[in-house]
Amino acid sequence: MKQAQMERTEGFNLPRLLERGLGAALLIFGLLPVYRALDTSGDAPFRQASVQVAETTLQYAWWGSFFVVLMAVLLAFFFSDALIRLARNMVRGLCRPGLPLFAALVGLLAFALALGVAELLYQGLYKNMDEIASAVHARYMASGQLAGPSLAFPEGWLVTNTLMVQEGWVSQYPPSHLAIMAIFFRLGISTLTGPVLMGVMAWLLALSFPRLLPQHEGTARVGALLTAMSPFLLFLAGGSLSHLTAGAAGAGILYATLRAREGHALWGLAVGGAVGIMVCARPLVGLVLGTAFPLALWGPDLFQSRIRWALNRAAWVIAGGLPFALLLGSYNHRLFGGITQFGYLEAFGSNHEMGFHLDPWGYMYGIESALAFTSIDLLAVGVQFLETPLPLTVAVGAFLLLGPRLPKGAGTVLAWALLPALANAFYWFHDARMMFEAAPAWILLGTLGIGQMVTKSESGDRGLWTRRLGHITAWAVGVSLLISAGWGVPNRWGVYSWTGETLDRIQIPDLPTGPPSLIFVHTSWNERLSSRLQGAGGMRQDSIVPALRRNTSCQLHQYADAREARARYASEASLPAVDLDQGAAAPEGLVLGSVGRGIAVRTRREEILTPECRREIQADRFGAVALAPLLWQGDLPGDERGGPLFVRDLGPETNDEIRALFPDRPAFVFSFFDLTGPPVLVPYEEAMGFLWGERSGPQG
Repeated sequence: MKQAQMERTEGFNLPRLLERGLGAALLIFGLLPVYRALDTSGDAPFRQASVQVAETTLQYAWWGSFFVVLMAVLLAFFFSDALIRLARNMVRGLCRPGLPLFAALVGLLAFALALGVAELLYQGLYKNMDEIASAVHARYMASGQLAGPSLAFPEGWLVTNTLMVQEGWVSQYPPSHLAIMAIFFRLGISTLTGPVLMGVMAWLLALSFPRLLPQHEGTARVGALLTAMSPFLLFLAGGSLSHLTAGAAGAGILYATLRAREGHALWGLAVGGAVGIMVCARPLVGLVLGTAFPLALWGPDLFQSRIRWALNRAAWVIAGGLPFALLLGSYNHRLFGGITQFGYLEAFGSNHEMGFHLDPWGYMYGIESALAFTSIDLLAVGVQFLETPLPLTVAVGAFLLLGPRLPKGAGTVLAWALLPALANAFYWFHDARMMFEAAPAWILLGTLGIGQMVTKSESGDRGLWTRRLGHITAWAVGVSLLISAGWGVPNRWGVYSWTGETLDRIQIPDLPTGPPSLIFVHTSWNERLSSRLQGAGGMRQDSIVPALRRNTSCQLHQYADAREARARYASEASLPAVDLDQGAAAPEGLVLGSVGRGIAVRTRREEILTPECRREIQADRFGAVALAPLLWQGDLPGDERGGPLFVRDLGPETNDEIRALFPDRPAFVFSFFDLTGPPVLVPYEEAMGFLWGERSGPQG
């Protein structure tokens, strides 16, 4: 009786009913098709693809979990204590080194694994448009410029998530991750950006976990090691997304908050600085975790009337964060016109804000969408965190619902895991990577839950947690990790691997000897239209996406011509009528066809194409190459260092004006010139005649 009372009073002061409710919710989101509430009607390829992936993931989770449990029951029957003895010996081994040495080794391991992903899997290239846009902006920062130049022909260079402002050519992102990328570019080691940040994050977490769970040091060290080896984290750490800066800063917040709780208030200065870096990389999750960690870890002292103790640390937090708040406000004001005006809003308008409203793509984001997308997120990351067939989110849900009460310190981990997912439910964009900053908490919580359930079963108690059930739990973990190592991780590696066809399009082609060249990349008609509307046309991206969906390509081409004439040549001609409504549904009568290698073209059955539009289609007859993957690898306007300068092929007339800006560079075109071969580099005049004129094709 006395022991039961002690368990009730010593556990984290979170009502057991709430724990079980959270566990049940996680099991519902992790094992039931909540995502089917998502509206996928109409022209909604992203939503349709998300639901299709979720269906596959759910089937894998169900059948994978069934297989794992079945194997665990059989193995536990024949080899009852073997795995538990092995696990205990491994945990003892992990606890032998001192904490500083252990943390350093964990950080080095994470760095080495992430570097392997960057070099061997991604081959030093970027897989995400966010990385590419950030790299372009960071390149200018590395050369000492806040922005790129104001381009005479911005449509030649603008790519997704970049925009032209009064200061020049910039990305839409806050400054801290860009500044870190700029440092690595300046040092000539840009490939190391993600691996170094991953190593720093793993190092700080390995120092923090045992302090957070002082009565479970072995579990904490296992959680730190699994975090450093998490395929989900490593496959992202091979690149340069802003999640990496936010993740490292978040680990810094946790570590400094724990040190401030244990010792001197001056650690609050580091807390404030880490919060500032995180907010200046990813504002939403930075505010959430930057508030949650100090409240969770210092709150009990405040409630015990240690007001002076808490205020002293809070003052240091403010002092540490204030410079970053001023930096962010100044950055936003200079580039985007207001201290609270982020680049996201400048590029996409108010539809980019949090809340329930039309998203920038024209789809309604409401409560049903939030629940459905959150289900998709939890399904995806539950499997991908450790690439196990038994989803980690399901394991955590089962622990919360059926396991013993949370031990001291675990409430902070639970808040860390759930609050970012809750906050992101109010944001229209969803992707598995949005859970990056919370992934260590899920891994630690899963490790803690498994350990607690096995320990409970070994304690001699009867009832639900029998000794046999503890053995089954241990074997379920062992089988899951074996499947992860033998199938899950290699399969994900294959999914992320470049195909030969893709590498042909995203690697710099073999260049002729001689002076640095000007390479016109022949992009699709849609990409040319988008860049023209945003560039000389001055349209925001939240208007461009629906416009491409709601009008024929030829209508929009004539509209882009008229907007360019007004902006560049002071024409007073009226603009053609086009549908600029931001709704998602495409009007009736539009026919979606394709030319070349699947390039989308929208027409109407009765539409008569102008000669200019027929010329655009003719130019794309063999396919197109995207500019963005090549853009950041060469020279940039205003940052020329002797490499090739890539620019979008906009047709001979505009191209000739761009060529006049770089008279010393020989011109080439990079494009497809037949329906079967890879894209090739062809001298400019020959390529122009073949793509845009009436010649039979390039010779030689």
